Amino acid sequence: MEKSRNIYNYPFPKGTKVGLIVKENQAHVGPFQGALDFSVELGTQILAPLDGEIIEIVDKHKKYGPSKSYTKYLNFITIKHSHGEYSQLCHLSQESSLVKAGDRVKEGQQITATGNSGWMTAPHVHMFVFKLTKTKPGFQGLEIRFNTT
Repeated sequence: MEKSRNIYNYPFPKGTKVGLIVKENQAHVGPFQGALDFSVELGTQILAPLDGEIIEIVDKHKKYGPSKSYTKYLNFITIKHSHGEYSQLCHLSQESSLVKAGDRVKEGQQITATGNSGWMTAPHVHMFVFKLTKTKPGFQGLEIRFNTT
């Protein structure tokens, strides 16, 4: 699997209590490979993992559940970064976005908070880094390289 060229920060404040970190599950396959789930409490601040531009926000849903049929209720924010990479932060609280499409964000800036939305069974933030491709479905997940200092 190709690694990200960028080095990202974790999408929550330092000192946040993180339970499980899940790399492999049924939602992290095919083009979604490389996604990570961080178990955090509901309402945890979500921070921009790197400087970039907000390109898409969905934060209108409050429905969630244990099957793939709930994917249509996912709240998420997508950020465009350098080197043609994008990060997507998912399972956000309804109407919690502090930014809008077109906004420039700085690494570490609070952009939203975790919530219950989409295909999930327990509170967590799903982080996915990808690049656009010319093959179906038009994107491919990248292995996220994190700033470990």
